[in-house]
Amino acid sequence: MPGSPSRQVGFASRSASRLTHFSPAGVDGVDVVIGTSSFLREFSHGKDMTYITKTAIEVITFVKSKGVEVRFSSEDSFRSDLVDLLSIYQTVDKIGVNRVGIADTVGCANPRQVYDLVRTLRGVVGCDIETHFHNDTGMAIANAYCALEAGATHIDTCMFLDLLIGVLARYLFLAVLGIGERVGITPLGGLVACLYAANPEYVKAKYNLTMLREVENLVAEAVEVNVPFMNPITGYCAFTHKAGIHAKAILNNPSTYEILKPEDFGLTRYVSIGYALFSCCSRS
Repeated sequence: MPGSPSRQVGFASRSASRLTHFSPAGVDGVDVVIGTSSFLREFSHGKDMTYITKTAIEVITFVKSKGVEVRFSSEDSFRSDLVDLLSIYQTVDKIGVNRVGIADTVGCANPRQVYDLVRTLRGVVGCDIETHFHNDTGMAIANAYCALEAGATHIDTCMFLDLLIGVLARYLFLAVLGIGERVGITPLGGLVACLYAANPEYVKAKYNLTMLREVENLVAEAVEVNVPFMNPITGYCAFTHKAGIHAKAILNNPSTYEILKPEDFGLTRYVSIGYALFSCCSRS
């Protein structure tokens, strides 16, 4: 979205020696990540929590000495032991990490789990909290929204926003069209729709929402995919109405069957008068 600053963040794991190239590269921050679940500790890096904590302190201290921001994130957080998580998060918070990260690496979390974990973590650390949700079970948007309600300040990973919906959500780093590992992560458009529904006037005043379709079309073209016809806001059928009872009400008052106003996104609604079921979605 226009007006949002751009920053370069490096990604590293496990060893401070791997970070030495970041300082001359001129990055603004380093994201330090290591798996904390029993699955990843046994089958990925083979390290125990004692090693992870010791190395996290080493790496974070090194990065801070270079004068750049640093985030420490556990990978596969929702399959990790809660005591282990809170212990290492408190440790890195005390040595001055800028933010800690929670990652639903396999997309297994549900909104209640997310709210509980973020709320608990918010009570034991003073730094920012970043969250990263995969969409394997279709929960990424709901989980991201619950994370914000519980006190998270960041949502990963690609597009920068600055939104306020009841709580301060300083940075939302979202994937355009949700593109990411496997079935992707929190999609930009879907979460924008969710936030707009909660506080439309603030979102409209803060951002140029008409850019959303342009951004999504740009990304879709770059990676050679189509914007899904049922994509929130920008999908071909997002503001299309077919059923008679819907069409009549929409013509009288669009708010009867629309929670989002297409004109706020530079779009228009379409009322289908065809007879074939779903014909509204079959036009090329």
